[in-house]
Amino acid sequence: MLIHKEAPGARCGAVLLAVLLASGVCDLADAAAAAVDEAVAAAAGDDEDRGSPPDWRESTLGGDWNGVRPQLFAAGVQVDLVYTADYLRNSGGGLQRGAAHVGNLNLAISLDGARLIGWTGGSAHLALISNSGGRPNLNEVGSFMGVDNLEAPVNRTGIFTAWLQQSLFDDRASLRAGLYPIDSEFYVTEASGVFVHPSFGMAAEAADFGSLAGPSIYATSGYGARLRIDPDPAWYAMLAIGRGIPSERIDTAGPNLSWRNGSGSMLIGEIGFSPVRSGLFGLCSDSPDAVGDGDDYSPISKLALGLWRFSPRFPQLTARDAAGDPLSSTHWGAYVLAEQTIYRVPETTRDLTLFARYGFTDGRTSTLGYSTSLGLSYRGPFAGRENDVFGIAATRAHADPQGRLQLASEAGAALSANNETVVEVTYQAQLVPGLVVQPLVQRILNPGFSLPDTTVAGVRLQMTL
Repeated sequence: MLIHKEAPGARCGAVLLAVLLASGVCDLADAAAAAVDEAVAAAAGDDEDRGSPPDWRESTLGGDWNGVRPQLFAAGVQVDLVYTADYLRNSGGGLQRGAAHVGNLNLAISLDGARLIGWTGGSAHLALISNSGGRPNLNEVGSFMGVDNLEAPVNRTGIFTAWLQQSLFDDRASLRAGLYPIDSEFYVTEASGVFVHPSFGMAAEAADFGSLAGPSIYATSGYGARLRIDPDPAWYAMLAIGRGIPSERIDTAGPNLSWRNGSGSMLIGEIGFSPVRSGLFGLCSDSPDAVGDGDDYSPISKLALGLWRFSPRFPQLTARDAAGDPLSSTHWGAYVLAEQTIYRVPETTRDLTLFARYGFTDGRTSTLGYSTSLGLSYRGPFAGRENDVFGIAATRAHADPQGRLQLASEAGAALSANNETVVEVTYQAQLVPGLVVQPLVQRILNPGFSLPDTTVAGVRLQMTL
C-alpha cells in the first residue's frame, strides 16, 4: 500500500530533477512563484507538518528578501546563497614564500516535494558552485593534504550536487540518488567543520585518489545512490554506491556527468551511534532536564564506523610481477570517528566538543596508509559571543612503502619524512548576522613529505546572503 501510494510522487520527482537541470534557476523561481498562492492556502493551519521557516533575519545579510523567502518556503522552495573568500600567506618553507586568495560562491536550492508538487516524502537538492582566485597550496605550500578546503584544481562555474530523495516508513529510512558527493554525509564530524584545512572534512587517506580512481568529493562529483536507515533515534546506518572518478580527472574538476567515462564504482557503508540520545550518559539529549529549561539545545554526540572499497581491482603503485606488469589489489579502507560535547555553560548554547578520527587503507593502491586527527571546538568561548567558535586541531597523514617510493620518484629525490602533520588554530567571529570573519594559522611539518616546515596564516570571510 505504501509503495503504491508513493510511486506517482517518485515519478514526479524524476521529472522535477530533469526540469532543474534543463531549465536552471530562473525557471525554478518562476514555477515556485506560480505555486505560491496554492501552496500557502493548502498549508494554512498546518505549520507543524510544514515545519517552521528559518529565521533569515538572524542568519543572513539579506534577511527574508522583502518577503520573497517566506513565500518560496511556503511553496516548498528554500534558496541559500553563500560567498566565501580566503586569503592565505605562506611565510616561508614549503615551495616558496607567497600568498593567494581563493573564492567560492555556492547557490543551494532545496525542494520539499509535498508542498511543491504533492510528492509525499519526496525532496530534491541542487547546488551550483563558482570557484575563483589562486591556488595557495599548489603554487606556494606543496602540502600533500592541502591547506584550504575551497582550493580546486581549476576554477569553474556549474552544477556540483543534484539529487532526489524519497523518505520511507515515517522518516525512518530514505533513499537518495543523483549527482551525489560522498563527503556530504560519510566520514563527517560536525565539530571539525569550523576548520579550513581540507582533511578536517573527509580525511586525507579516504579523499586521496588511488592508482585508478577516487571518490565523488569536492570539487569533482559523480553519480551515486545512498540508502539511510534510522531504526532508533540513537542509531543510523548508511550504504552508498557511486561512480568512481578517474584519477586523470583530478586536474580538471567539475561533475563527472558521463556514466560511461567513470572508473569502476565505490561502495561505502557507515554505522553510527549517539551515546547521549541512547541515554548512556543518564539523560537523552531532548530531555528538558538534560538541556535546560525546555530549550532546543542538542549536544553533539556520535560514534561511527565506516568501510569503503572500489571495484574493479586497482594496479599497485610500484609493485611489479616478473614480467614487469603492475600487480593488482583491491582498493579499500576503513575508519572510526567519535565526537562528543563534554561541557555546556548552563542554560546557553555555549559548549565544548572534542573529536577524534582514524582511518587506514590497503596501503598498496594509494599513497597514504593511514591518517589520524583530533581536536576541539568551543562554541561561544566568551559571554556575549555565543555565535563565535574557537578551534584547535591536528592531523597527520602517513605514507606507506609503495607510496613513499612513488613520491620519491615524482620528486626526484629521497623523502625527508614518512609523515605530514598539520596543526590549525582558528577563531570564527560573527560580526553581524550572515557575516563571519575567521583568522587562522596552520603549522605544517614536512609538507609533501620532503619540503621544509612552514607556517600558513590567513583569514576567511563568509557572507550568507
